[in-house]
Amino acid sequence: MKFNVKTNDFQKAISMVESIVPTREVKSSLSNIFIETGENQIFLSSTDLEISIKTSLSAQVLSEGYGSIPAKQLGNIVKSINFPETSIEFKQDEEENFRTIITDAQEKVDFRMVINGYEEEKQKIIPKIEDLEKQKFPSTLISQMIKKTFHAVAVEDTRYVFNGLFFSCTKENLTMVSTDGRRLAKIHRKFENPFPFQNGIIIPHKAVREILRILENSETVNIRHIQDQLYVSDGVSELLCKLIEGNYPDYEAVIPKSSKNSVRVNKEQFSIALRQALIVAEEPSHQIRLTFLKDKLNISSSNPGTTEASINLNIDYSGDEAVIAFKGDYLVDLTKVIESPEIEIRFNNPNSPVLFYDLEDGQFVSVIMPMKI
Repeated sequence: MKFNVKTNDFQKAISMVESIVPTREVKSSLSNIFIETGENQIFLSSTDLEISIKTSLSAQVLSEGYGSIPAKQLGNIVKSINFPETSIEFKQDEEENFRTIITDAQEKVDFRMVINGYEEEKQKIIPKIEDLEKQKFPSTLISQMIKKTFHAVAVEDTRYVFNGLFFSCTKENLTMVSTDGRRLAKIHRKFENPFPFQNGIIIPHKAVREILRILENSETVNIRHIQDQLYVSDGVSELLCKLIEGNYPDYEAVIPKSSKNSVRVNKEQFSIALRQALIVAEEPSHQIRLTFLKDKLNISSSNPGTTEASINLNIDYSGDEAVIAFKGDYLVDLTKVIESPEIEIRFNNPNSPVLFYDLEDGQFVSVIMPMKI
């Protein structure tokens, strides 16, 4: 196998497929990137057995072939070749234990990098998906929905269904929901075409992150639900992932249907105050207290015997005094995804779930459970 390729393009492709490779040193095919030549292009792919990614890029193919290269070493080598407008020659010498030699294809810079590859059978990480089976959807809209809900997905929770983002579709309406048991985010949008998973699917946390990368580089994506797997492609990169099995909890049951109190707070001022309070909040709880007073919101935190923080913001509030404690990180995460200049907060009492609304997005809501004081 031998080809010439632009260094920057090669590095981006490696970054795309390297992201799912296990970080620890593992001498197996899972720690490698599989490279294969095509007609005036090359294909890079990898898998961790749960997620598979494949991407392509233009190249001058001088000799056909395929091989398996350690991902970490290949990524580090190509990153080190950061000369402007560089093209590299990638040559695999099958007679010397599949040793791969990387040099400057234009012979302007005198460098030579060597890495040992592996002889493996030709891999079919992602099967051929017929175009007739795929449906196109707008990337920007899906990406926006993921970004507003992804922060509430659990990571390595024993309740396995919480470790993924829930997608459900009713006709042309797509709903995304995430929860870690203490907070919840929900959003829905209308699409021209229905999604191919009427009963709902749960996409693993790691796969959602990779799907988001594909969405950010495209205008439309093809999506296909194949038994217990989801296929996503923008025409250049493809992803196939296993879905989480199980029944997602009844999220509607934890969203209060009515609220006794409602206040609005300036998002920028609220965000700054939260970050200030979080700095001195006691670990590991990171508890921040919101005290609702007449026309004033006090945001406070403390680390007994060392530090305290107290910030007051003006609000329009005439209800009873209420002190509600939250995990500060949850509030900070929320302010990052709300787009409107003001955040609406609704609650009944200090012990009940609290609702947070984006005033410029009536199809989004977040629920956060209070902490015990």
